[in-house]
Amino acid sequence: MTTKIIIAHAILLMIGFQNLYSQRSGSHENYRITNSDPYLTGDLFTPALSVDPTTYFNPEWLAGDIFLSNGEIVRNKLIKYNGLLDELFWKEPKSKNIIKLDKEAILQFHFQNYNGDTSVYFRKIKARRNILADSALVFGQAINYGSSSLFVIHAFKKEGTELIRKNGVPYEKNVYAEEPIYIFRFTNNKTFVTKSLNRRNLYTFSPGNKDKIKEFLKKNRTSGSLDNSYLLRLTQFLSTIVNH
Repeated sequence: MTTKIIIAHAILLMIGFQNLYSQRSGSHENYRITNSDPYLTGDLFTPALSVDPTTYFNPEWLAGDIFLSNGEIVRNKLIKYNGLLDELFWKEPKSKNIIKLDKEAILQFHFQNYNGDTSVYFRKIKARRNILADSALVFGQAINYGSSSLFVIHAFKKEGTELIRKNGVPYEKNVYAEEPIYIFRFTNNKTFVTKSLNRRNLYTFSPGNKDKIKEFLKKNRTSGSLDNSYLLRLTQFLSTIVNH
């Protein structure tokens, strides 16, 4: 059974007490941390196998702000987001423990500085990560949020396996490739979900506007990399042809 961890800005229990409690109660660590500040809830993250580092949105710990569903904000925490697991992690500064935060309690989170970009937000939305799954609450990067919105789900697909050794023991490791999902939402309740923003898919979305789409793509050529600036322009363009 996973022991629930309650996290606050200040830790009131010393590490020595935690170790003593663990010895008395079994193999699980138990934290009981309370004060009047906003707090986070989550579980101690101790996976049997290490998580593939390529599946993290940010491989290194970055300072971020976490906006809770109750309206409170927890600021300046070291966080990581994993797209394969669709989970947000926090590194507790005193114990250095990794905490998998409760998704239910989080509305959105913000990286204060992601490769020089201070505008990277992830928001919890209801969507399907694959065609076989039911809709669920997932974290999507909010490229644009408002009357016309674009969220990018940083999903992954399994490409195969490779044989590696850990402590001299061979085992198969899954190999993943990112497969982003683009979710456009417009004011007229029309939604466009696609894994590729190529010409054919855009034509399918709005077949009556092929000439306008062709003109937009001609003026906004990309070298294969779809940066946020391009995605923002595309969202604004699609909103003009959807709403008219």
